[in-house]
Amino acid sequence: MPQSRSGHPTGPYFTVDLHLHTSRGSSDSNLSPVAMLERARSIGIGAICITEHDNMWDLKETPEVAEASDVRFLRGMEVTTDMGHIGVFGLQRYIGGIYKLGELRKIVNAEGGILIANHPFRYKLDARFSFINPDQEPIDPEHPERAAKLPIFEMVDAIEVLNGACSEEENLFALRVARILGIAEVAGSDSHSAGSIGCVSTLFDEPVREVQNLIEAVRARRCRAGRGLLKGNVVPFDLP
Repeated sequence: MPQSRSGHPTGPYFTVDLHLHTSRGSSDSNLSPVAMLERARSIGIGAICITEHDNMWDLKETPEVAEASDVRFLRGMEVTTDMGHIGVFGLQRYIGGIYKLGELRKIVNAEGGILIANHPFRYKLDARFSFINPDQEPIDPEHPERAAKLPIFEMVDAIEVLNGACSEEENLFALRVARILGIAEVAGSDSHSAGSIGCVSTLFDEPVREVQNLIEAVRARRCRAGRGLLKGNVVPFDLP
């Protein structure tokens, strides 16, 4: 794919990786801020979103990233809630009590932010993995219309229908559920190492320079999930 002088891919889409974790803020990641910066530059992605587990980055503590003028970084957070992992944009810090999704929804509404159901069907379509989710019955992969009635989807503004660490079956099922609900569809690599940054991305028609741009575009459903950036051929993620 041709690139502009800024290093970003030219063409119909502005690519954003909405979901990644670094060693600076997530204990299960081996992605250093420096490696993240270098990788983002090398693949020519439009922007990357730092979404640590249950905490927010302070860019002042990472000067090598804060001073980078050629890569766009957006701060978010992945909150562990009673209904699953939720991508949050619009908050400035973790607030006590938001592990309850209902409370998180109220607070984010007050702040004008958005919530995303991250990888909502990971390990949930195969009974062999029920030990990972001991309190839940496996979801029938033949009935996305039933899954669409789960309470989590009443609380969010978007569904991560394409996650770089999920199976194709899990991602396609999430996409089917999103289409039933008519909700915004996004993608994130869920990267914990440099090599997977940008393996999937959210596609926007307009550049996303600030978190507010991102919030507005997702609310208006001016986005979709896609992949192919690392191969130089970005295509939307769609049902077969």
